[in-house]
Amino acid sequence: MEMSRREKMDATPMSKNRRDTCNFDKEFTKMPTDMTPTDKLVIMNLDQDDFLGFSYTNPQYVAPGN
Repeated sequence: MEMSRREKMDATPMSKNRRDTCNFDKEFTKMPTDMTPTDKLVIMNLDQDDFLGFSYTNPQYVAPGN
């Protein structure tokens, strides 16, 4: 059975804002973050041409001192 658009929208969890984590288990959200260290050799060997013409600026970024 195929769901209608209205039914699909009803399955979307409610959130207060983009950073709202109320729909995630507290055990998960209280876990410490573990950032993956970058391997400098891998970074140095990336073909930068793959990113030619690409740019992205995080719209929520606030520069230090602003």
